[in-house]
Amino acid sequence: MSIKKFISKRSVDSNTIGGLALVFAAGRGVAFFLLLILFVLGYYYMKSAERGKRYPIRRIRAFEAVEEAVGRAVEMGRPIHFTFGFGNLYSSVAPQYVAGLAVLSYVARLAGKYGARLIATFGVPEAIPIVEELVREGYRSAGRPELYKPEDNVRYLTNMQFAYASAVQATLIRERPGANIMVGPFYAESLIFAEAGSWTGALQIAGTARETQIPFFVLVCDYVFIGEEIFAAAALASGDPAIIATIRSQDVGKLIALALIILGLILLPLGLNLGNFLFI
Repeated sequence: MSIKKFISKRSVDSNTIGGLALVFAAGRGVAFFLLLILFVLGYYYMKSAERGKRYPIRRIRAFEAVEEAVGRAVEMGRPIHFTFGFGNLYSSVAPQYVAGLAVLSYVARLAGKYGARLIATFGVPEAIPIVEELVREGYRSAGRPELYKPEDNVRYLTNMQFAYASAVQATLIRERPGANIMVGPFYAESLIFAEAGSWTGALQIAGTARETQIPFFVLVCDYVFIGEEIFAAAALASGDPAIIATIRSQDVGKLIALALIILGLILLPLGLNLGNFLFI
């Protein structure tokens, strides 16, 4: 007996069937349950952190170098430049952009602490109030609100990719920053920024989860966040133990995925396709 006939005998209307089909789409059941597991693990680790438990995180050299870069810029009497890349806040690259915002908040606090001039350039109009508030709060939290100058510290350029790239390049050459920090979703503009920053002699720290752009940063920059390290850096920048603890749940999710891959490779020579069993 087919599922549809079985359901129809129990007088379930077509709207209900359609709703079930939307929730449990063919081939996505395992992904749905893995997502639930990650949610539960994230909640558990966050609550554990709130109760005082701390989870160790390996050292991320690029994150540790941020304060060094800020201090170097101050010693040189030159500004700090920060940019996010050409992304947005509503697509698949939004998490990378949010990670960049979190790192910017950390850089702004350091700029306030050391009395440095921070220049944040970006090309997403929706992020204007967010960036303004992060930079303002960074200076204010360090007790130096008078250093915040919105027309200088926060520079929205344009939402056209290569016009934005040209404007950032011009800013780097004109301002000659002592530190150039780039974290977020980068596309073809990555090497343009890195080369311009290198030409000015800036200490460069960059990171993106777009694997096609990572090699360019590795080639030119002094320190690099590789892939998902930008999300770990965002958690560390927040200083919130509960947010830092969520990295633990992500690591468990990776271990589950790795175990499924290994199991699939073991079963495949035996003529068993794990994907068929998991309905992937």
